[in-house]
Amino acid sequence: MELIFNASRQVYISKINEVQDYIENHLEEELSTKQLANVACFSEFHFQRIYKLMTGESLYSYIKRLRLEKAVYFLRSNKKLQVQDVAFAVGFSTQASFAKALKERYGMSASELRKLDDQKMSQLINELSMNGKAFNQEMQYNIPIKLTIDIIEPFKVLYLRNTGAYKGDSDLFTALFNKLYGHATKKNLINSQTKWFVMYHDFGELTDEDKLRLSVCMSVENHQESQGEFGVMEISGGKYAIGRFLLGADAYQGAWNYMISKWLPESGYVPDDRLSFEYYPAQEEQNDNRRLVEIFIPIAPL
Repeated sequence: MELIFNASRQVYISKINEVQDYIENHLEEELSTKQLANVACFSEFHFQRIYKLMTGESLYSYIKRLRLEKAVYFLRSNKKLQVQDVAFAVGFSTQASFAKALKERYGMSASELRKLDDQKMSQLINELSMNGKAFNQEMQYNIPIKLTIDIIEPFKVLYLRNTGAYKGDSDLFTALFNKLYGHATKKNLINSQTKWFVMYHDFGELTDEDKLRLSVCMSVENHQESQGEFGVMEISGGKYAIGRFLLGADAYQGAWNYMISKWLPESGYVPDDRLSFEYYPAQEEQNDNRRLVEIFIPIAPL
C-alpha cells in the first residue's frame, strides 16, 4: 500500500511541476483553470483542490503572486519600461487592475516601488513575510573573478524541484543533488559531458521564503522524458551575463546581490523573463573549501 501511495504521489508531483512550468512560460497570457487542468491531465472539478493540497497555495494566488513578483523585478531593473507595458507583459488586462494588485500586496504604486533603494525594498519584502516584525540587514556583495556577455544554445536538463526556504542551507542542496545523482546513476544518464546546474524560478527577495522554488538539474540528451518527481525541461538559449565566482558556502547570496542589485542596474543591459541559474564547472578541489560557480542572468538584446 505504501509503495502504491508513493508512486501516486510521484505522478501528482510530476503533473504539478508541468503546470508550474507552463504557467512560467505563458504568464503574459490569460490562464484559465480549464486550460491548466488540461495541462495536468486532471478534471477541472478536482484540479484546483489538488493543486492547493500539493503546494499549500491556491492556483489563483500562485499565478497572481508570480505576476506581481515578475512585474516588480521588471519595474526595478529596467526604469525605461512604461508601467502599462510591464502590466501587459505579466498578464494583467488593464493598468488599473495592475495598480490595484500592487497596492494590495506592497502598499504602494509602481512609481513608489521604483524609487525604493535596495535596502528599503528588502525591508519591505521581509516585513511582508514576517508580519511586520523588525528586520535589519545590509546588502552584501561578492565580486566576480570574471564577467562576460555570451550567447548560449538551448539545452535540456533533468531536474528535481524543491519548494521552501533554501538560502544558506548547504545540506538541502547536497541532499537534492545526491537524490538526483542517485536517480541518474540508476538510469545510466551520467557521462563525461554531464553538466550540473541550479535553476531559480522566483525573484529572490520578492518571494516569501516558504514559496521559493528551485530545481537542481543535470544536462541530458533530448530524448529523455519526465519520470515522477524527476522532470525534464528546456533551458532557453540566448544572451546571458555570466559572472564567474569563487565562493564559500555562505557567499552565494552576496554573488547574486552583486549581479542583480549592483551590476545589472549599472550595466546598461536590461533583463528578460528567462530563468536565471547557477552552473558548476568541473574543477580541482579547493584547499579553502570554495568552489567555482558561474551565475547566468538572462538579458534582452540591445
